[in-house]
Amino acid sequence: MKALLICPHERVGVALLAERQPLALLPVCGRALIEYWLEYLATNGARHVTVLSSDRPDQVRAVVGDGRKWGLMVEVLPQSSELSVEEARAKFNASSGEWLRSAEDIVVVDRLPGETTSALDSYASWQNAVQQFSRRANGPTRIGLREAQPGVWLGLRTRIHAKATLRTPCWVGDDVHIGPGAVVGPNAVVESRCFVEAGAEMRDSIVAPETFVGAFTEVTNSIACGSLLINWQRGSHVNVPDLFVLGEARAKPMQFSPSILLGRLVAAATLVATAPVLLYVCWKCAWRGQQPLRQVSAVRPAFGLSGRRLEWYSFYEFTNVNRWVRRWPQLWSIVTGDLCWVGNRPISASKASRLTNDFERLWLHAPSGLVSLACVRGWMDSFSEEARAHASFYAVQRNWRLDMQILARAPIVFLVSAFERLWENELVPMPVRQWLKAEYPTTIHRT
Repeated sequence: MKALLICPHERVGVALLAERQPLALLPVCGRALIEYWLEYLATNGARHVTVLSSDRPDQVRAVVGDGRKWGLMVEVLPQSSELSVEEARAKFNASSGEWLRSAEDIVVVDRLPGETTSALDSYASWQNAVQQFSRRANGPTRIGLREAQPGVWLGLRTRIHAKATLRTPCWVGDDVHIGPGAVVGPNAVVESRCFVEAGAEMRDSIVAPETFVGAFTEVTNSIACGSLLINWQRGSHVNVPDLFVLGEARAKPMQFSPSILLGRLVAAATLVATAPVLLYVCWKCAWRGQQPLRQVSAVRPAFGLSGRRLEWYSFYEFTNVNRWVRRWPQLWSIVTGDLCWVGNRPISASKASRLTNDFERLWLHAPSGLVSLACVRGWMDSFSEEARAHASFYAVQRNWRLDMQILARAPIVFLVSAFERLWENELVPMPVRQWLKAEYPTTIHRT
């Protein structure tokens, strides 16, 4: 089955919403509008979807990719102007055969699946469409979304202060921070990566991704997108000049974290205390005529008001040494902030492209770390299904207790791996080898 999606180009009623991204990419409860249509078409048997985009098609292509995420073959075709349904049917039936016969084969992405009226006629219609959808946004493809109480939905890694108030119905996305005394709801949708300070209040409003709401700021009957505040009832808008009232989340005041500072200090102290490791590796590689270090490139998610993307970063590792010792230079990456002590291991862009579904892509939702859950569970430096499952589990469940368990187990795993290496090289004394074989005949299989 084939289908065709037409991305809206201009809608006068919501012109301000199209300033930062195409209308087809407007965020709705953590996802772009067009993503819901691709998921809907895949569920209803579509296999090939053509997307017509006349407004920034490169951004649309960056979000939908080749459609593998939904089990589809997706092709994004740039257009000079938005086609009507009749024009699209006539054009593509003539060029590719009569395969667009049903009214459901061609869809204009100006509403959510299941709706019959456009959500882009006005700011009020958009606000109403998002509010209605937020009450049924949960589904089998949602990973980590939970209902904290009837009518209150929370995303992954969202931090709600104990003194904050959530009034039903409301929807809060991933990586949102809500401070003490803040009031969210009723009828509030706070998208991913927002930062809400103490005493702020939001009701009958939508807060776009990565928006900072300052202390004691009231957002009522509005759509907040960075410093832009739109009153959906009147259609009026204002650009708030004070970034401490309303702005982009990255403009919030820097937050001091004692745990992060402590982790960096411990990494620096560990580097100094274990400096002989560097001397040993350099001497060993010089003796063999090899380079002691090699640079490794990896990717990690970067967020902005234009959407979610992957950014490159690099770190170093030793060559031709034990796979645990190989990570010693990465202690400096902890000092600089590129890595942390515990997290998911860094992965390359090619491996990131092989994370084929939302569950596996959780690998990228946790910070990159020196030690991972997969490492201490026997899947060190692995990209197997088991390693991906451990990475996704950690991204959902990570907390300080789990981090402490991983750190406590890491030295034991290191010692076991070192012993196994000595055993394989026949450096374990013969009396010890004979005793182990006698005491543990079912676990010692090497000869």
